[in-house]
Amino acid sequence: MRIHRTLALGAVLLALVASACTPGGGSTSPSASESEAAKPAVTVGSAGFYEAALVAEIYAQALESHGYTVTRKLELGERDVTQASIESGEINLKPEYLGGMATFLGADAASDPEVTFANMQAKLAEKGLVALNYSPGTDADGFVVRQETADQFELATMSDLAAVADQLVWGLAPGCPDNPVCGPGLLSTYGIDISQLEVESLPPCSTQMAEALNNSAIDVAQVCTTQPDIARFNLVLMADDGGLQPAQNLAPVVSKTLLDAAPDDFEATLNAVSALLTTDVLTALGVQVAVNQESLPDVAAQFLADNGM
Repeated sequence: MRIHRTLALGAVLLALVASACTPGGGSTSPSASESEAAKPAVTVGSAGFYEAALVAEIYAQALESHGYTVTRKLELGERDVTQASIESGEINLKPEYLGGMATFLGADAASDPEVTFANMQAKLAEKGLVALNYSPGTDADGFVVRQETADQFELATMSDLAAVADQLVWGLAPGCPDNPVCGPGLLSTYGIDISQLEVESLPPCSTQMAEALNNSAIDVAQVCTTQPDIARFNLVLMADDGGLQPAQNLAPVVSKTLLDAAPDDFEATLNAVSALLTTDVLTALGVQVAVNQESLPDVAAQFLADNGM
């Protein structure tokens, strides 16, 4: 689930640093004001929850550091709202999740991010949109246990969990029995029949669910894989070794008009940001925002500073 791209990221960041440090005194080099004037205006939007808004803020600050003028329209609403906004030109950049975006556009979403990305990209092209590089981190549905449970049963993967499923109390979303990637998917992929389990119905991806697990009211919790509570309570995320969940890696979706008008540092900057966003990093950033109540601009600025951007 976690992909390491250290060498590639280093090369991108060196290129960005080199471009930022190029002397501007020569007769062929444009002035700072001329360079900024040549860069198109960016309006970044996001869905109405903290993770999407934070990633959008990171995009914004990274681009501003390279001379772009960026307007923010964060937390606009659900995907139907953000998609209408980018298609109408109200915004021209937004972070998106591969599986969710692909499904929304009528494309197949697979557990393989490359496949899902390609399917999504083809549909985006029909609307004058382009997705840039996707992150190694993914915010998908997942299942966690307490560390003591993982140690007791030697659990690391969903297949491991399946072998002891009937010995544990499960916390599942109310819609799990009808959700293809929950009840039916658990049965077809892992042989886990939730109708035969002891189940507590709780809101998915919620602190209520995580607290029930931490307090031993349940033994398995349905979560989102970058949910801050995973780090907060030191929970153990089961690897989806059967490939049940569609890839939900993050990628910047941008209007082709903006991409064509922007110099090369636009794409390079956003790709450098994406390369940094592992599942662990997204989870840690979520703790800062959702648990520690730090502001989006402050968390974004510190993240970029810590990574030399």
